[in-house]
Amino acid sequence: MEDPGGWCLRDVVMWAPEMVRAGTTLQLGCDYDLEGSALYSIKFYQGDQEFYRYVPKEAPPTRVFALPGIQVDVYQSNSTVVTLNNVQKEMTGSYKCEVSADAPFFHTAIRSSNLVVIEKPVTVPEILVEKLKYSLGEKIRANCTSRSSYPAANLTFYVNNVPLRSSDLTKLYWYVKSERGGLETSLLELETSAVPSMFVEGRFRLRCIATQYTLYRKAADVWLQEDMPQLAHVLGPSNPNPDLAESSSSQVHRHSELLNFFVLVTFLYGQR
Repeated sequence: MEDPGGWCLRDVVMWAPEMVRAGTTLQLGCDYDLEGSALYSIKFYQGDQEFYRYVPKEAPPTRVFALPGIQVDVYQSNSTVVTLNNVQKEMTGSYKCEVSADAPFFHTAIRSSNLVVIEKPVTVPEILVEKLKYSLGEKIRANCTSRSSYPAANLTFYVNNVPLRSSDLTKLYWYVKSERGGLETSLLELETSAVPSMFVEGRFRLRCIATQYTLYRKAADVWLQEDMPQLAHVLGPSNPNPDLAESSSSQVHRHSELLNFFVLVTFLYGQR
């Protein structure tokens, strides 16, 4: 019977990290105040399945119940803490501790906590864009991919360190694809328009950041340029040396006359 307000069992609190990396060691704990009474037992559960029990009056006081993927380190576990080695993503879920005071009342309290075991992405995020130069008003389309993680990484696009949000100008579409082994690939598509405020000295940085809680954060960058029209020379290039220009014109005229002479000779010779 649960009696969190019982006079001999107070302040029961379960503590556990919100998230932990796969392959590391995890400690789950349960603090309590028996107000001078004796402890009868403390039990830890994954979901509704018990995997660790501590009963001071038994010898030995610790008992472990086999569950897939759970490796209890008995030497680092006691009446308040259970230590788990080499945690894997399959251990993500809800955990509970159950504390019971000894006779005569056997007051019992149960507390729970949720845990996520993360697998970081196999690579840093990748950005793909249609091209690297854009005219003002032109559509910019890009996507960012973070591959094979658990859970799927959160993705955010930035323009010059300013995060992009969905609006009338900007559209964002997020997709998650299931992979083998329970992993997930995250994809974020971006569609926006090139506006003057984006460009600093004719270019801007498009950045994508992938995160998993506070345990993983990686970024990818690509620099995009403004495609500015080139001004054509309407009157042609000016020549600072008019004498040289006249000389060149004369040479061209003489070459033209000489070419016409050879054409005429060739024609007359062919008539013979």
